[in-house]
Amino acid sequence: MTLESGSPAVLMREHLMRIVDVSRSGCLIESRHRVEVGTVGRLRLRLADQECSDDVEVVRCDAVGLAQALYHIGVRFLWTTPRRAGTIREAVSRHVENVSTSPTVWLM
Repeated sequence: MTLESGSPAVLMREHLMRIVDVSRSGCLIESRHRVEVGTVGRLRLRLADQECSDDVEVVRCDAVGLAQALYHIGVRFLWTTPRRAGTIREAVSRHVENVSTSPTVWLM
């Protein structure tokens, strides 16, 4: 069977992962599944009460578990779409701006 549309095919796999760290440029994720460097995908997560997603590329994957398979996966955000509401990049930037503009409180 031949497809004439010229559209690329997409194979999706969903994995439950834990976000270890998130920044304006990417995330560190902990997973029980190894992911090859160079893998491109869509990361979806909930920040506060907002569902966010962004396209990402795996830039490293390190085994960290000794007794069981556990990996730290570094991903960088791909700028395939503008930063807008609903993207992880926008949510992180908004959070960083809120923290940097909030007044300093001293406790004694």
